[in-house]
Amino acid sequence: MDKFIVRISNEIGNQMFMYASTFAIAKKLNRSLYIDDETAFLARKNISKYALNNFNLSTQTAVKKDKFIGIFGYIKRKILKKINPFLRKKVFYIEPKNFDKITNFDEKIFNITLAHKTYLEGYFETEKYFKDLKEVILNEFSFIDAMAFKKNRFYNELIKKNSVSICLRQNRFIEGKNPKNCDLINLSNEFRDEQIKYINKSIDYIKKKVDHPTFYLWSNDLDNIDMSQFKSDITKIYHNDDQKNIDKRALDLFLISQCNHHITIPSSFNWWGAWLSSSKNGIICRPDDNFFSNFQINNKDFWPNNWIKIS
Repeated sequence: MDKFIVRISNEIGNQMFMYASTFAIAKKLNRSLYIDDETAFLARKNISKYALNNFNLSTQTAVKKDKFIGIFGYIKRKILKKINPFLRKKVFYIEPKNFDKITNFDEKIFNITLAHKTYLEGYFETEKYFKDLKEVILNEFSFIDAMAFKKNRFYNELIKKNSVSICLRQNRFIEGKNPKNCDLINLSNEFRDEQIKYINKSIDYIKKKVDHPTFYLWSNDLDNIDMSQFKSDITKIYHNDDQKNIDKRALDLFLISQCNHHITIPSSFNWWGAWLSSSKNGIICRPDDNFFSNFQINNKDFWPNNWIKIS
């Protein structure tokens, strides 16, 4: 059978989009999918780590010869990508971007001639690729450590109450950059303040729709949040060392998915926490596309149509 090999990279939410979308594309084109779990991470050591090993995936890992490891692999990949536009059967399919580096759901891959072995690269951050396979994708993303996660101190609270997940991303523009750059610090603070404004509007909306909601907050920086800025009492979700040898990324994703309702920010991690929720009548809020002054989502089809737009 012809095969796809998907290059997995970046953080857990990005990785999940890459896998879910290419899994669905492979199904629709009757191809086998294999995961390249090394090439990107070896090239960018200590930037991010492979995280899909937290799930019960049915897909196999690609063999070494189908990855681009080391200097020779790097050169081989460069050459193949360079000649790819001139090949009748494409060896690479790279998610198209416009002039502003914005992507969207693209059906081109279903209509071009592909090689027996084709490499897929991109973020593919839209459910439009896999929406019609939702139950299958939910099964793929079942958590290997679910039983251990259920022992978390917050689990019983989240499943019993009208729980609402909230995420707040701090330091957005100084992550991996100069943390002392005043301009970037100001951009990060502005983005934080605009998120809080959006969150408060969403809290007002949910309070009108849900009886006695209880709010829970996840953040990459819980220590530096002024909780008085929020319009409701909110419990901060934090982890001590009581659950060692557990991937905290997967644990937080699992806990968010156990909430009944969600206030999502422009974050692939937060997106998946809400999407994985089993709540049938849950409300999922998302910001209007123009809510943030200096932040733009990289995929025009990022938000599901049935999520509530808050402006």
